[in-house]
Amino acid sequence: MELAATPLHPLFAARLAGADLSQPVSDRLVRAIERAMDEYAVCVLPDQALDDERQIAFARRYGPLEVSPPQQKKDGGIGFNTRVKHREIFDVSNLDERGQILDERDTRASYRLGNQLWHTDSSFRQKSAAWSMLHARVIPPEGGDTEFADTRAAYDALPEAMKRRLDGLVAEHSIWHSRGKLGGYTPTEEERALRPPARHPLVRRHPGSGRLGLYIASHASHVIGMPVDEGQALLAELIAHATQPRFVYVHKWRIGDLVIWDNRCTMHRATPFKATGHVRDMRRTTVIDTAAEAQQVA
Repeated sequence: MELAATPLHPLFAARLAGADLSQPVSDRLVRAIERAMDEYAVCVLPDQALDDERQIAFARRYGPLEVSPPQQKKDGGIGFNTRVKHREIFDVSNLDERGQILDERDTRASYRLGNQLWHTDSSFRQKSAAWSMLHARVIPPEGGDTEFADTRAAYDALPEAMKRRLDGLVAEHSIWHSRGKLGGYTPTEEERALRPPARHPLVRRHPGSGRLGLYIASHASHVIGMPVDEGQALLAELIAHATQPRFVYVHKWRIGDLVIWDNRCTMHRATPFKATGHVRDMRRTTVIDTAAEAQQVA
């Protein structure tokens, strides 16, 4: 069966039918998904019966994978997530190591609140993320949607004067900047050392489509060489511009959905749900960006 794309938004995002990732994945299907991603940047593959091993194997077809870092536990110590066996799987859930819903006072719950801010996965790493793949295992009865913003279309719509202003500007990104904004998470010194800040151009050329896109969002703390308040005002202006409804697709999850997005030309955020009353169990794999072109300033 041929892969068939149905657009979900006038500017980006598509539903892909004709892929069963529980079966051996052919090179032809791998390339077809890659072409769809270059065009749409966000692709929804519904009804995927995946376990962690199959999800990891599929994601590896597109490049090396990030591994999840150690995290602060309920007792304040640092350790790896024992609920999920493979470090290539990022646990995007509201569950503890026993599979119980996290208490709202648990530091891990406050850490995950940061996902409700507009962000780009792993922009706080110098080797940042290309694609993220999020698979829905358990979803709440309401809420917990994910919103995506098209930063290529947002860049195209900027006034020429703003495009000239952004040329050559670089921002510093830190996971601890965003985590301090919502939830008040305080990292340990060990955590700070494990995940130092990174710097990236505000405008990058997307290697798959050749289009320019904004590279911003909540991890970006300031603009290099600019007074902090001025740089933060510029970043806030750009985020507000890029997240206008005309640039945003809202995904309402169904169990089995695998949503793939390109972090180099999108932002996303989770929407709230009753996190202390309903389980939301999502598993993410993240492909490292190895394309040198993606690091170049326009």
